[in-house]
Amino acid sequence: MNLLLRHACRVASFDVGPRGELRTSALMGYLEDAAGMHAAAFGAGVHELQSRGLAWVLSRYHLQVARVPLLGESLQVSTWPSGRSAIFATRDFEVADAGGSIVARATTSWAVVDLASKRPRRVSEVVPHDFVVDRRAIRDEFRSLPSAGGAGAEVAIPVLRRDLDMNLHVNHAVYADWALEAVPAALAELGPPRALEVSYLAEARLGDAVLSFAGGGTGGVLLHRIRRASDGAELARARTTWA
Repeated sequence: MNLLLRHACRVASFDVGPRGELRTSALMGYLEDAAGMHAAAFGAGVHELQSRGLAWVLSRYHLQVARVPLLGESLQVSTWPSGRSAIFATRDFEVADAGGSIVARATTSWAVVDLASKRPRRVSEVVPHDFVVDRRAIRDEFRSLPSAGGAGAEVAIPVLRRDLDMNLHVNHAVYADWALEAVPAALAELGPPRALEVSYLAEARLGDAVLSFAGGGTGGVLLHRIRRASDGAELARARTTWA
């Protein structure tokens, strides 16, 4: 059983922003692709779970970027299952450039959810107990992120068909795009954030409008809140750190 997967990819033109730097959501997509391939190799991928009426759902995301990859760069994504409890499983990542230097790290926490009831199922129903490598790319116990408030900017964004994944849920990387859409221009012009933490709290649906707020924080840190416009329900919290 090979619990470490390495996957090669290349930064494409449609994955970069105006400065030729890899967008945060695109990097998250590279990690998602590697994780999906690894899970499928053990019978726990998207298709395998869908056939059982189940799905992996992200609870937490913590990404750290040491250097933002550029257009045309060759990268290698490494991923492994890094821990588990009854309900949650953690999966970690490292991204290396062509010279072998680590340019990004991430740790994530996932739950298995019954698609019909929306209730969590035990991780052991999907992957065996020994499906764990005792190593973390980032040491994070996933404590609650602070609530955003005070002065800041809020933008309204519609949920579109292109935001949905195979389970008809808004893809987790879309929440990162929503959060970054409210960042002040002077900060956004510095390029992608050097760290992103997201706590996924509730589900957005096709046709919803979401309100993305960014503000608060100190020392190059922003706090983010994403809520549904119709009822104010909080869908996600995030924290970004900028160069």
